[in-house]
Amino acid sequence: GLLMTALAYSASLRPVAAARTSRRRVDPKAARASAVSKATDDEHAHRVPHRGLVGLAASAAVLLASPNTAHAETVRDMYVAAGKYAFLEKEFNDLRYAGVKDVVPGTASGVPGDDTAVDAVKVTYDADKISHVKLMQTYWKHVDPTRGDGQYKENGPKYRAAIWVDGAAERKEVETNVSRLQNSQIFGKNKALVTPVLDAPPKAFEPYPEDQWRALPNNPKAYEKDKAERQKAFDKLWGFVQYCADRLCGYVRFAPNCVGECLETFPELRERNFGQPELVGDIKITGGTGR
Repeated sequence: GLLMTALAYSASLRPVAAARTSRRRVDPKAARASAVSKATDDEHAHRVPHRGLVGLAASAAVLLASPNTAHAETVRDMYVAAGKYAFLEKEFNDLRYAGVKDVVPGTASGVPGDDTAVDAVKVTYDADKISHVKLMQTYWKHVDPTRGDGQYKENGPKYRAAIWVDGAAERKEVETNVSRLQNSQIFGKNKALVTPVLDAPPKAFEPYPEDQWRALPNNPKAYEKDKAERQKAFDKLWGFVQYCADRLCGYVRFAPNCVGECLETFPELRERNFGQPELVGDIKITGGTGR
């Protein structure tokens, strides 16, 4: 587009220069002087657009090249485990719009307590678009960190939960939120959170064959019972309730069990529940999935 504009501009200047020739009669000496002057003007007029054309072409080249360098990605990996890989795989694949680039299911070794490798996923993401904190918020909603021998109805050492952290900052973030969630007792009164927080990467990570990826959407019937159990737990902790408070009805509260320090891990719930009465006192539950 810029190149065509430059060519059009160069062509438009020629008739303008020609239009400058005077129709008045002049003496021969004046005519010769005028001719020299015109030649100089014409030469100058042709040189200037040429230089402008070169400059516009260079600008066009820069503009065409710039989209490739406009965003330098900060690509990082995260490894987590929480039962059958199909469930975490789906949850993180659903975040591709937000900055997740790839989700690879496999087995990870090096989890304390048993030599059995666990089902896990490797999440590759653009840290400039989605943070490790946001990814871990998804993880916390799809794990039972109080179990050390499996997840939900998925029993056995292969289905133990684990978190691998890359560096001191991630470790501090994860361990801080472990403490907050345990103190809030959202996962159960007086229940300890036992999911190990390990240094990344795992001792070994073996990807599953690609024909086993996207297991949940490709083979939903194989996971029906486990999915139902997980959905039940999710609805209880992270769903919503409809209720009446002091005889006024129509209130809705999300993740009603996330109170106290839990809201430090999920601060967005404060905004979602703003203006809704606490579930204390004269309360009548009328619907929803939580509580």
